[in-house]
Amino acid sequence: MISNFARSLRVAALAAAIGLVGSAAWAEDAVDFYRGKRVTIVVPSAPGGSYDLYSRVLQRHFTKHMAGNPSVIVQNMPGAGGRRGTSYIYNVAPKDGTIMGAIHNFMAFDPLFEGASYEAQFDPRKFNWIGSVTNAISVAVAWHTSPIKTYQDLYRTEMVVGGVGTDTLMVTNPYLLSGLLGMKFRVVAGYLSSGEVDLAMQRGEVQGRIDGGWVSVKQCCYEQVKSGQMRVLFQLGLEKHPELPDVPLALDFARNDEERLILETAFLPYEFGRPYITTPELPTERLAALRTAFFATLKDPAFVEEVRRSNMEVNPIPPERLQALVEKAYSLPASLVARVNALQKPNATMATVDYRSVRATLGAMGERGKLPINVMSGNAETVTIRDPDTAVSVGGAKADAKALKPGMTCTVAYLGNGTTAKSITCD
Repeated sequence: MISNFARSLRVAALAAAIGLVGSAAWAEDAVDFYRGKRVTIVVPSAPGGSYDLYSRVLQRHFTKHMAGNPSVIVQNMPGAGGRRGTSYIYNVAPKDGTIMGAIHNFMAFDPLFEGASYEAQFDPRKFNWIGSVTNAISVAVAWHTSPIKTYQDLYRTEMVVGGVGTDTLMVTNPYLLSGLLGMKFRVVAGYLSSGEVDLAMQRGEVQGRIDGGWVSVKQCCYEQVKSGQMRVLFQLGLEKHPELPDVPLALDFARNDEERLILETAFLPYEFGRPYITTPELPTERLAALRTAFFATLKDPAFVEEVRRSNMEVNPIPPERLQALVEKAYSLPASLVARVNALQKPNATMATVDYRSVRATLGAMGERGKLPINVMSGNAETVTIRDPDTAVSVGGAKADAKALKPGMTCTVAYLGNGTTAKSITCD
């Protein structure tokens, strides 16, 4: 009997073959449509992370490979753990081929793993997958001041770990590994970005984190890893990263086939790495044009060199592979999915970030939302204003960051100098 997974692979291969045959006939129509147009890459996360960095490098090289040579821009749309931007692409964005999305890798499985109580804002099976720049291997890390030296210590000693939001992989993975394998974690959730978690480690608020793409870690903290300030405990994914042959893989912690299957199911998002999508209901010739330009860009020596200089990776994954994995996931037994969901759910022990609140006068807004604040206690500090993470109100009414003016007296909620403000409430 042919499995659902094997059948989906065959169907995908047939679709790919049809696409290759028809691409020449469609090319002229695509050129006519895209000439003079603008393609927007929606990034459902804040500037500075690996999703954003990949997209900005892609932006600089994509247009010369695209039918009609349209202009290309990047639009950051963070919020709701990546769901805000993903939902926009599915429900609101024009379905004409002018929108691409660099969605989080776990978005493909979000409605599935969130369980029956989740009101899905999108159906990943209906997205048009363009491809992925690379798959992703994530790592669990501990700060050097933590008592955790190796992964074995986690079976004896609790580690306090930080997480973005309340239901990202950084939050759910510790509960999965605790409930399934008996590792000991205490989760502090509610950070606004992975960078904020890294700063929290350095400040001593948390001791580590249990999800961070190895590519992202190399970008932000490679010197700290080499010096031993940041310890890499184990890898999360379906296979080891070639640069980390001696770092154990979490899959290998499974004590039986059932545990391994649960971990493989939970780790499916890592196969998606840094995926790109476009809207449902897209004309076939425009989808073919986007895919052709995407993979031509990934082979462009100038693109590859720029990625290499940024400590990022290129390991292209075709759309047929992504679609097949989605189909495989949504055909899994309901009992297995329910078991994974139950293990990933936060429990009553989860704490949330304690933002400090100060009265301060504002300085002049700088580039990329950098805002100097003069705290009443005498400290001159800086916070970042980032939509939609920072809630701004002026005179009791919700306001845009543009309403913040030098000299205003405001209450600022944040985690410390150089962090993102959670809220700014001005008189």
